Amino acid sequence: MKFLSVSAIVLALSSVALAFQDKSAAPAAAPTDEKVIAEQLPSYPLTTCLISHESLDSNGKPFDFVHEGRLVRLCCKSCVKEFKAKPAETLKALDEAVVKAQQASYPLKTCAVSGEELGGSMGEPVDFVYGTRLVRMCCKNCIKGFQKEPAKYMASIDAALIAEQVKSYPLDTCLVSGKKIEGAGVDHLYGTRLTRFCCEKCPAAFDKEPAKYLALLDKAPAAKPAEPKKN
Repeated sequence: MKFLSVSAIVLALSSVALAFQDKSAAPAAAPTDEKVIAEQLPSYPLTTCLISHESLDSNGKPFDFVHEGRLVRLCCKSCVKEFKAKPAETLKALDEAVVKAQQASYPLKTCAVSGEELGGSMGEPVDFVYGTRLVRMCCKNCIKGFQKEPAKYMASIDAALIAEQVKSYPLDTCLVSGKKIEGAGVDHLYGTRLTRFCCEKCPAAFDKEPAKYLALLDKAPAAKPAEPKKN
């Protein structure tokens, strides 16, 4: 009769324990490059190459790639080598473009993390760029807090963007179906821009041809300001 060594028994039991380990405890998989590009492209602020400074379509289709979780758009693959030689300097230029494009329409007057008033006792706000989105904080100390739960804080910024833009949204019909939006409808951000739909299925159709539907939104007359209530 054969006997297993103690070490063999321990190894076997460890394998069984791992097999039944709670999968929810495993770290979340990093998003694919395709997902990062799809999420960050709508709020990408530049139409020129970060390296050559030529139009992104000057050599045909722009070359999109992901560097440390961030979308970088170049006019051609040849520019990648120069980008990799000075990524920090190049990304700084991208950060500046994001801040410039989104600062005026940023919806919060308080820090996304601490809730403190921006520009209050803490001094000038800190502009932080997450992907291709602007996040404004009361101080540099809040950056670490944001990085621990970025999805949580971005959700609050998105909700504020929707609440701000819905006030002047020019259409009461769905961008995709053309049907009148009943009830609350479905609010969807394309980058930092509000788009509204009649049902949960329509945003997916929008995302396949965003330029087509955004053109319809651009042509819509400006929303009329609400009339003051009579006493």
